[in-house]
Amino acid sequence: MLNLSKYERKRKKGIAIATAQLLFHIDHDVDPNQDIKGFVSILMNKTESVATAYGWTSGSELAQLILQEGLDTGEVKLRLLKYKNKSRLADKRRHNDIKNSVISYLSNYCQRSKTYEGLIDQVQYFPDFKYKYLDSGVDIDRENIIDIMKTFDEKDRMYILKNVNAEIDRRDAGYSLGDELEKYLNDIGQEYGIESYIDEFEVDGKNYFSFKIFIGNRGILSSFNGTFNELKTALAEVVRSESENKVTCPFCGMKIVRYVAMNKIKNCECGAEIVITPYMVRKRGVIYSRTRISFRKPD
Repeated sequence: MLNLSKYERKRKKGIAIATAQLLFHIDHDVDPNQDIKGFVSILMNKTESVATAYGWTSGSELAQLILQEGLDTGEVKLRLLKYKNKSRLADKRRHNDIKNSVISYLSNYCQRSKTYEGLIDQVQYFPDFKYKYLDSGVDIDRENIIDIMKTFDEKDRMYILKNVNAEIDRRDAGYSLGDELEKYLNDIGQEYGIESYIDEFEVDGKNYFSFKIFIGNRGILSSFNGTFNELKTALAEVVRSESENKVTCPFCGMKIVRYVAMNKIKNCECGAEIVITPYMVRKRGVIYSRTRISFRKPD
């Protein structure tokens, strides 16, 4: 039952809005340029109850109300056109989201390709993992990606090919710079016995980097906004900082870089054994793993 105003003007508008909403619910492609009889014929005998801005109603109930009180077909047309436009925009947005999900999925495993079909040919070698893409609402894996890719027209296929190749280039550039950075840090750390390892490295734009790096015993998961040379300089300072983190042998007074004592040698130069003891620390309800270094003089 519709909750309509008792004032004629508002009541007529309410009937028109409810009619447009119900018609669009029945058929998204309904012709908005119909007369009252055309709209009534669509609504008649539709008994499903549907929510509108003015309450729940059915096509049959609304058709009877229209026959009794009339219908502002101009208002119905304007509303239907508005709903159609919003629906088209939503469909376009979802379509673009699916394209971007496909690009993201393919970029994880593909090598560069000259053709769209070349991307499809590589799918057989992908690992059998399922990816959930929240923006598009689709799940993509090796089993369904080809079916999804076949739904796109030529324009979309060229867009996907271009962007997958661009993502691959960006990924490969990250690998190359990551290798260069790792070598640079290890060259600096060689003086102190500190090794560095890059687990993840991505180039996001011209001067933005995301990375996961281990410098000595320190793990760094971060991002950096600046040039590559500025990033190298900043991480070089971390290497030097780690080189200053030392333990002292109580028997001979020799200072040893903590990373070296924990990972590379077993004894001090004086012969004292380096003992590594793990222990747990609780802070604010969270348990952390720590390591203690001590020295033991041989008997």
